[in-house]
Amino acid sequence: MRSKIVLLSALLVSTLCCFSQRSKESINESWRFIREDVSGAEQSIFNDSSWTKVNIPHTWNATDAYTLKQYYRGVGWYRKDVYLTNKYATKQLFLNFEGAFVKAAIYVNGKLAGEHKGGFTAFTCDISTMVTIPGKNVIAVKVDNSGHLQLPPISGDYTMFGGLYRDAYLVSTERLHFDQMNYGSNGIFIETPQVNEKSATVKIKGTIRNESAENKNVCVLSKIIDESGKTIAAVTTTLHVRAGANGNFQQVSGTIASPRLWSPESPYLYTVTTTLLSDDKKPVEYDEINNSLGFRWCSFHPDSGFRLNGKSLKLIGASRHQDYMGLGNALDNDLHRHDMEMLKKMGGNFVRISHYPQDPTIVEMCDKLGILVWEETPLGNTFYENAELKATCVSSLKEMIRQNFNHPSIIIWGYMNEIALGTVKMADKINQQEVIESTAQFARELDSIVHSEDHNRVSTMALNSGGRDLYQKSGISAIPNVIGWNNYAGWYTGSFDKFGSFMDKEHAEYPKIISLISEFGAGGDGRLHSLKPEQFDFSIEWQQLYHESYVDQIFSRPYIAGAAVWNLIDFGSGGRQESMPRINNKGLLYNNRIPKDVYSLYQAWLLKTPVIHIASRDWTIRTGIQASAGDTTVTQPIKIYSNLDNVELFANGTSLGTQKIVKGVSVWNAPFVDGKNLFIAKGLRDGAVYEDALRIDFEILPALLNRAKGKSFTLGVNVGSNCFFIDPINSTTWLPDQAYTRGSFGYVGGEVFRSTEKRIGHQSEVAQTRNVPLYQTFRYGLTDYKFDVADGEYEVELHFSDPGTTATKTIYDVSTSEEKGQEASEFNVSINGVPCLENFCPAAQYGVLSAIPKTFVVQSKDLRGITVSFEREAGYTFLNAIKIRRLN
Repeated sequence: MRSKIVLLSALLVSTLCCFSQRSKESINESWRFIREDVSGAEQSIFNDSSWTKVNIPHTWNATDAYTLKQYYRGVGWYRKDVYLTNKYATKQLFLNFEGAFVKAAIYVNGKLAGEHKGGFTAFTCDISTMVTIPGKNVIAVKVDNSGHLQLPPISGDYTMFGGLYRDAYLVSTERLHFDQMNYGSNGIFIETPQVNEKSATVKIKGTIRNESAENKNVCVLSKIIDESGKTIAAVTTTLHVRAGANGNFQQVSGTIASPRLWSPESPYLYTVTTTLLSDDKKPVEYDEINNSLGFRWCSFHPDSGFRLNGKSLKLIGASRHQDYMGLGNALDNDLHRHDMEMLKKMGGNFVRISHYPQDPTIVEMCDKLGILVWEETPLGNTFYENAELKATCVSSLKEMIRQNFNHPSIIIWGYMNEIALGTVKMADKINQQEVIESTAQFARELDSIVHSEDHNRVSTMALNSGGRDLYQKSGISAIPNVIGWNNYAGWYTGSFDKFGSFMDKEHAEYPKIISLISEFGAGGDGRLHSLKPEQFDFSIEWQQLYHESYVDQIFSRPYIAGAAVWNLIDFGSGGRQESMPRINNKGLLYNNRIPKDVYSLYQAWLLKTPVIHIASRDWTIRTGIQASAGDTTVTQPIKIYSNLDNVELFANGTSLGTQKIVKGVSVWNAPFVDGKNLFIAKGLRDGAVYEDALRIDFEILPALLNRAKGKSFTLGVNVGSNCFFIDPINSTTWLPDQAYTRGSFGYVGGEVFRSTEKRIGHQSEVAQTRNVPLYQTFRYGLTDYKFDVADGEYEVELHFSDPGTTATKTIYDVSTSEEKGQEASEFNVSINGVPCLENFCPAAQYGVLSAIPKTFVVQSKDLRGITVSFEREAGYTFLNAIKIRRLN
């Protein structure tokens, strides 16, 4: 093999007129699909006329995964006819699938063309000897998303959507071509052995495959081309490739002076065009592949964090899952691109592609937008000693690295996530230590593979902070170059400041460990709002407080190299219940990609361009009670996120004053009038005025209910909750619970149910309702609920849901339950002294975790208002929600 550097040789000039002999065509259209295992479906002659016609990307869980905890996990079949003309007669043909979850078998004309295990990486099948040319060819693909203990992920807090959910292609090449069977990669691998501000060199290596019947002398020409189209360097290599064999090549360019460096501020990309030519005076082009190239260098330090191109840079961004409600994980490329654009618009310079490699479009966009990438394999939560599992983890790791090797945006390879959580649970106490040691040993194997595959990037794994001692004692935390900590202090446990104290302790005790924050976040349900937010209440306001604290703590610690919010979007998690069953709602964007207000907090911290945002888009329908009878306004907070020095807020044309923005935030106590309220925020920078405007609808409820005017009076209460709940379909607002005071409304007696000391309500799904949060909180042991309303006829809605013994075992009177021969609560309900529910036992009569709305029409007379009374028979009285509406 001979290599030489070429600038603008005759050979280079002559190849400019050549056209590529490679073609790549999508085959996404007109597949036939059935969601079951069908005998004989792989055969070319098979009646599939009754199957559903679909285009891919496609998943069979686009609907059920968002509605059922036990969504379909099993086999699905896809079939398609592909017609090949004589132009393919002398070609090498491949099928390339960008993803099939979680394992697939591909048949062409009834013959097995290949199998693939692992749901998140691409794979290629050589079908050259199986096709009919010219003629029809039948492709059949069996996909299986069953839970497999031999395939990662064994478990995970995200939905395992099944199907051919990414693009598929027919690729044709000459018989002499760059190797297409190298772990799904394009066969070319590019490095920058030397790079700095003054100079750089480029190393290109790959393999040529000769499927022809003749030995070949070939030339490999690689050109480095800038964004203007100018070739700035070129290198050629000649070699001899025997028939039916491979030939390897490696090239190193000459020195490139003053390279344009790639960075988040200036993501400059060169193109490396690698062309395979015949080695004679009239070169014929056999194959050509283009790859992006970015000149950059980076490093991590345990004290000073991350440096890019010699300059300190705090990595700040988010993790990203890949689904969209109604589509599942079968997103088109525009949606993938949009997600990365939203991350960039937020000011993010970092993404953790979690918990698995994602569509190639994601990393392509990161290259173009200047977003640095942590990419990881799907080995998470659980590992055990199994040969097939280990082999698939190894192949998935190699596929991930080789398929994405050439992307300058990627700086970290990850291979495990919170691996001890499920592993410890899976192992019995007798062999637990053995399983942990086995996990640590396999982590060392994977780490070694990372560094043998890629000498230039670092390795990582994400560890949950609660398992710190286990990771340290087992040696797991000492294996990768960088540790990612998943820390949720202030959400699942502890208070916000426990995050900083944990990190400070970790850094003090293990000063040589390089730390990233791989996950931090809090749930935010746009239907829940609170003037007194609490930990784990899923209110938008608690989510805001959480991030306001964390972003400050992260930036104040130079040794934290960076952080990724969990998560960029609300994403599908089939096993979750909480306030939005089947959805993890910790996203900065809703699943439909509309930003939550907290998204703008990060803009205020991260963007250099002016940001001013009235942080109430999530709460534009508000309700409040007069502080005193006759008040014409109700005061509630209005928050501004901004990176300006000072902001002035106007309410309905009146200035509420100017405030200094502190750490991106300022809060006004604003007066709301009944009806439409227009808020305008204004600030200055360099003499220019920047502003934001927002209209909020507000309903003022009277301090004395009997002064409510008109017959449209409605008042709903989210009993046992600190949150307003807004039904997004009909805009009905349910107020937070409160104690009864004369003239108003509220409970008499009882306690708010808490599943733990710091968790209000429970997190189990409640059936037969779209308004699950209303039924997850309740007051138990109450004697009355009172409304001092004016005389008239009223509709009274009572809402109940027995959470079952698991959630309420601490509140039931066991002795009474045993006397009654039952465990559930039983009680009587009367309204204004008239019995309406006798021996009412929600669990026995309707089942646990079922929504039970009961409506009664009653009269309020002689200024007595409405009193709903509860009399205990067994267990405890309880109430989840109540609403009154005046009829006449």
